[in-house]
Amino acid sequence: MNGIDKNTLDEVIAKTFKEVKTAVDGHNEKSIQMYSQALRALVELRQQIVSEERVEA
Repeated sequence: MNGIDKNTLDEVIAKTFKEVKTAVDGHNEKSIQMYSQALRALVELRQQIVSEERVEA
């Protein structure tokens, strides 16, 4: 995953998690679903990057 900065990705994950929390606090079902899906995808991307780094090491 060349070109993806892990620190930036971690920041985006943290911001998205905050959005999920805000949606939950506001009981906004559509936002909960949207941000939850985005968070899952970002976490999967982060896991893929870590896995690739392990293979390269």
